Amino acid sequence: MLRAAARRALPAALARGARPYTGHVPSSTLALVYDNHGHPSKALRLREVPLPPLGPDDVLVEMIASPVNPADLNMIEGTYPIRPGAFPAIGGNEGLGRVMRIGERVRESLATRYLTESNNDDAFSPDALAKGAPLHVVTAEPGCGTWRTHAVVPASKLRTLQRGTEPASVLPGANAHEPYLEELAQMSVNVQTAWRMLNDFAALTPTQATVVFNAPTSAVGRAAIQLCKHRGVDVVALLRPRPTHEAFAADANRLIELGASHVFADDGAAHRSVEARAQLANLPPVRLALNGVGGASCVNVSSMLAKDGVVVTYGGMSKQPVGVPTGSAIFKNVSARGFWLTRWLEDRRMEEETAVNTDPMVVPWAHGAFMAPPDSAYARGERAAMGNECERLIRAGALNLPTRRVGLEEACEVIGEGVSVGVGKTVIWMKE
Repeated sequence: MLRAAARRALPAALARGARPYTGHVPSSTLALVYDNHGHPSKALRLREVPLPPLGPDDVLVEMIASPVNPADLNMIEGTYPIRPGAFPAIGGNEGLGRVMRIGERVRESLATRYLTESNNDDAFSPDALAKGAPLHVVTAEPGCGTWRTHAVVPASKLRTLQRGTEPASVLPGANAHEPYLEELAQMSVNVQTAWRMLNDFAALTPTQATVVFNAPTSAVGRAAIQLCKHRGVDVVALLRPRPTHEAFAADANRLIELGASHVFADDGAAHRSVEARAQLANLPPVRLALNGVGGASCVNVSSMLAKDGVVVTYGGMSKQPVGVPTGSAIFKNVSARGFWLTRWLEDRRMEEETAVNTDPMVVPWAHGAFMAPPDSAYARGERAAMGNECERLIRAGALNLPTRRVGLEEACEVIGEGVSVGVGKTVIWMKE
């Protein structure tokens, strides 16, 4: 998929004047910090905080970009199941960064498997990391505190990306033919959430199934539309009414361009009109509904399900209970499920640990997704398979996830405004 150079332009400050990477190790980091739970507009402060020492199983990362997800805001408010271990806490759970230093135990493990071209040097020494092809990572687990310029993170909470394939203007020493930073920065939460729900709850065979969902302009919604298009599966999107007909038509057209078959207003009536029913009759049965809103909107998508269909809830933007029409539950055997990527990842991690004890061909690997050996439990598990496929699709240009770019210094004000419908995911660029 070819993309216009203007649309894919890198953040202005990065493209014009990104500082050369020197490998200098800072003693502190600029971060968005909160000392207590509260509304993000009041709780967050931009502050210089010290970096902890690099432990033997840690990695020092220079952060490049970090999305602002609803779960991040819920954590700050204290309404999310995951809470910070202590205050002050640093916001953000997802992001993309460059490796600056690797802890001694991690480095020793990697040095025996990945050698430099001369085959006699350490490819992961500080000098090699500073001068060689950059090694980039995304978060593999929540709780890393990614809204900061630098972070010391356990290697097991990071996933390495393909080495040396990011834009040279931002990531020194690399080729400039794959400018998918926006999507890579969102890979760990939004893309993988969409990918899992489309894989785990219904058989989505082209010409045999249709998917319907609300919140289609969210990052998960946009990813799900394009993943369905990649598979040849029809999509129906219910889009919340906009202030004007022109605004609704503009957003609906964008969703059609991404791959949606039809877009109806999420008002409880549009999908029931004579015209809509005729359009839906030409599609395969609706087997799966994805709900990120709740309340009446969940009832709307659930009502469109065919016999034995399932509605999967992954978010609750309306803060209203999830509902399924009585007739759909009784006469169509429609069921309701929930999905939380964090829980799924933890369940798979436990399965990988079990595999080490039951299969002699599977070896343990203490550093999780961080360049796992091919014979390790992680590399042979579902977490790795999902991450590999999502990264492959991003690099193939199958996903377009536009963002609203903000700098770290203006992020407090922007985050305090809350989620803006239809403008793209807010992503903090550390050098913007």
